Amino acid sequence: MRKKIILVSRCAWTLYNFRSGLLKYLKQIGLIVQGGGAAGDGFDPYITNLGVNFKALPIDKKSLNPIADFRLLLALYLWYRRERPDVVHHFTIKPVIYGSIAAWLAGVPRIINTITGLGYVFTNSKAVHLRQLVEWMYRIALRRAHWIFFQNNDDFSYFKDKKIIDVYRSSVLPGSGVDCAHFSTVSDYRPNECLTFLMISRLIADKGVYEFVAAAELLKSRFPNVAFQLLGGRDERNPKVISQSVIDQWEKKGVVHWLGEVADVRPIIRQADVVVLPSYYREGVPRSLLEAAAMGKAIVTTDAVGCRDAVDHGVTGFIVPTRDPSALAEAMSRFIGEPKLRQRMGANGRDKVIREFNEKDVIQKTVRRYGLRLSTNGLL
Repeated sequence: MRKKIILVSRCAWTLYNFRSGLLKYLKQIGLIVQGGGAAGDGFDPYITNLGVNFKALPIDKKSLNPIADFRLLLALYLWYRRERPDVVHHFTIKPVIYGSIAAWLAGVPRIINTITGLGYVFTNSKAVHLRQLVEWMYRIALRRAHWIFFQNNDDFSYFKDKKIIDVYRSSVLPGSGVDCAHFSTVSDYRPNECLTFLMISRLIADKGVYEFVAAAELLKSRFPNVAFQLLGGRDERNPKVISQSVIDQWEKKGVVHWLGEVADVRPIIRQADVVVLPSYYREGVPRSLLEAAAMGKAIVTTDAVGCRDAVDHGVTGFIVPTRDPSALAEAMSRFIGEPKLRQRMGANGRDKVIREFNEKDVIQKTVRRYGLRLSTNGLL
């Protein structure tokens, strides 16, 4: 009988954008594959087009609502009981917590979790009690898991020091990996000062959006022909979301141009010269930086958890302090009129991604923990 695996993430967008390579590989080796997450973002058809059945789940992405979260737990339990998967793999906080408990109750033989970053609760100094609650919930859920992946050493150390995990059932993966053939290089280095700096992110304050705009204002006064772009959606579930009125003001002043959200980021990365992420959010390893580096773009980011893993300072880009628009602007200014610097760092960045963050390697390390017997042609 063919083995069955279910992958669950926060929403269809994250499942498709971050796990499509894994989904395709699991199909290729002969597994019956299903995916689950919140629907309604327009990305569930992309998943079904991969030949993967998608289950719409009642994930409340805005808050910890006990009634809504119980509905999610019940929905996952009933789904797992009905489908009888051999392996479930959860990504993002609510699927990890409630999915692990549901899978344990349903008797799923193998429970795998990936901690994709710690997020708002762990960066907000005022959310002490909420953070303690989430840590307690993680501790209960992760005791049911057979293996736990982290995407950076900082998060692994945090969970280890807090005694939330069994370190003998945990390991660190280099992010979710990048398809380096899909995200290929381009040679479009303009020697003049008409450059484009691109920030790819959800529009929430902790991602450093305000710092990016402040740095853009500083540079605009010196280099009026330089362009600054924001690519990403507004995350209404996050209390730090940037308001539409603020974005409209930036557009009106001509500081930055908001591109919204797109299904394929490659054309926009291709026309950019440098990619910037001044985040102080508890990232896993930012996928946007890895994809940009894979396409040969130099990077400017911050000395924050996850972000610093994506860049070798002075080699593939620059790392600056968090919440420091002046330092950010200074680092960005070094690329203006320096096509050789952009080209050298971009080439080094692609080499780093191929060497350390190749999706094929990440997928192989992931699937080994599923406990399935594999042959060269697929499953035995």
